[in-house]
Amino acid sequence: MNKKNKKREIERKRLEQKKLLIQMKKEIDTLEFDIKYSSLRNAKMGAIKNLKIYARALQLVAPYVVTAGIVAGGFALFGDIPFYPNDEVKAYSNVMTEFDNAGNIRKEQQYASFKDESGHKLDSNDNLLYYYSKWEKIDDGLYSRVVQTYSIDEKTYEDIIKLFDKKDLSLEGILGEPDSNIKETKNNLTEEELQEGAFIQAIVYSKDEGDYIIRKQTVGENIFLSILYVFVSMLIEMGPLYYRSEYSSFDFLRCVNEIKRKYQPLDIDVAKKQLELKKDNYNRLTR
Repeated sequence: MNKKNKKREIERKRLEQKKLLIQMKKEIDTLEFDIKYSSLRNAKMGAIKNLKIYARALQLVAPYVVTAGIVAGGFALFGDIPFYPNDEVKAYSNVMTEFDNAGNIRKEQQYASFKDESGHKLDSNDNLLYYYSKWEKIDDGLYSRVVQTYSIDEKTYEDIIKLFDKKDLSLEGILGEPDSNIKETKNNLTEEELQEGAFIQAIVYSKDEGDYIIRKQTVGENIFLSILYVFVSMLIEMGPLYYRSEYSSFDFLRCVNEIKRKYQPLDIDVAKKQLELKKDNYNRLTR
């Protein structure tokens, strides 16, 4: 090695030693400060630790909170806020129209659902058409007639009026077999009933969405919709849960343990021994 290269090597080692001494001095100063102000240092480390754990907790629940929020937003679009019992909801006008092929019409309108005897809510899926045959006299002074019932789901008042206007109407040809075929028997008939011929009657349910009132949601409705919200949220949250378990590397417990290990409170005795050792090394290098 020539003199020029040797001089460069000496200078390089001198610079490296200087950097090492500077780093060691910083570590000594930091240890001395931490020992002197250990309570402040521990409070700072505790705050950082808790903040980082909180951030990881947010990362853990964020997909599920966002999902629940989206579902809640969907419910809100339909006028319901889960777990809030005073929602204002629209109550639409429900109309029951009873009419026959002789032109007789009777209507009922209310802002609640029509229900049958069992409590089942009646709507356009429950529309019915009845065929009543003429009363015929049978033995022992009795009269009988046939009553046939047909389901006419989703057919409107206008649809049935068009049906009534058909000539040579065949109900079975249009509606198929009747749902029920009952023979009705009576012993006393009014003169009107005796003169009455066969006729067709229909009962049609409809909703007028242009006619509504605003009312408070009932407790029962709120409980039902809140339970439905929880069920729908849990069902949809299976998606992010599956993704996290199968594809994500995120491990909450591992992250928390790593944070706790990194931000432990200062052990004064251990710190003093480390300080003494670093000072000895530093003094030895500066002689």
